[in-house]
Amino acid sequence: MFDSAQPIQLRRPTTPVTIGGHDRKNRVHHRAVSASTGPTRPSLDTTLHDHAAALARQHPGVPLPNEGMPYPNSDEYAVSDESPARIEALTAQLIDDFFGTPMETREIAWLSRKAIEYGVRIHRTPAISAAIGRADPAQVRAVGRHLIRTSTVESPTVLGMAMLAEVGTSEDVSLIQILGLLSGTFGPLAADALARLPNATTSLIWLADRSAGWGRVYLVEAICRLGDPAAEQWLLRKPCDGNHLNGYFAYKVVCATPVHEAIALPELDEQIVDHTGRLLVALVWSLGMGGTLLDYDHAEQVLADYLSQLCRLEPSRSRNYAVQTLSEFLDGDAYLLPPEWASLESLRIAYRSLATARRLG
Repeated sequence: MFDSAQPIQLRRPTTPVTIGGHDRKNRVHHRAVSASTGPTRPSLDTTLHDHAAALARQHPGVPLPNEGMPYPNSDEYAVSDESPARIEALTAQLIDDFFGTPMETREIAWLSRKAIEYGVRIHRTPAISAAIGRADPAQVRAVGRHLIRTSTVESPTVLGMAMLAEVGTSEDVSLIQILGLLSGTFGPLAADALARLPNATTSLIWLADRSAGWGRVYLVEAICRLGDPAAEQWLLRKPCDGNHLNGYFAYKVVCATPVHEAIALPELDEQIVDHTGRLLVALVWSLGMGGTLLDYDHAEQVLADYLSQLCRLEPSRSRNYAVQTLSEFLDGDAYLLPPEWASLESLRIAYRSLATARRLG
């Protein structure tokens, strides 16, 4: 049994292992920042949930600096040599072993130590989902909540989030959102967890507004998958923040949202115009990440209407960058060949003219 009021206290492992940058194919997280760089490291006794909550109070309503890194104990771990498939299998067996033990003899500290020893995938995976599904949901939920609230190290906390991604309830939304603010590690599972709960769109948008980098990718993708009309205005204005990783979801956004209708409206607000520019830029450079402008059925029309909107607005650095990037795309100067559109030449001349005027201006 475990005491839900007590933090998990663990000895430092002699050969610590964790799974920590992201590999979209293998769904593995590689730590981008060491504990010796960036902001001051929090106390080793600070849980990751409390660490996220403290940073959120310091930076309300915006993504946490450096996605909340460094974490407590973040210098404790090295990247595992095990393959992602092996780590998934070990974690699934760990879950089976723990919940297959009588409740009175279960030790949460043992579960945490094994999670640290094996490492835990930061994405929802079939084997782990199946293992959780074989256990009693209420028991899994209690353990998951306990791990999130009390773990001071990464792998057990990830395991707790994986549990709530399968069996969490509406009572867990705040817990998931706060930990999800550490979006580079917990964004993927937070997105899955929130997407299956009531008021998913509202919960996901709340977290996406406060996430950057890879975590934002998974959250925006989850919002697009929901297909909820309530997300339309947010999708027209907010997803792209200028990060190169926007290329992973830009095509999903234009497919899920009537960008082509919105950009054609007269007197359109500047927020939608500027976000459309960021979308178009992301679609120029998204080859290998997702669909590109060449895949987008409405690209020709959107480029024409976006240019019309820009002509009535004052220049800005971001607008000038969008115009230059799109002009190069139309000229075939980017790594993509120019499209075969009826209006290609007129678009090319118009964008080149505006780009030149703004450089000289």
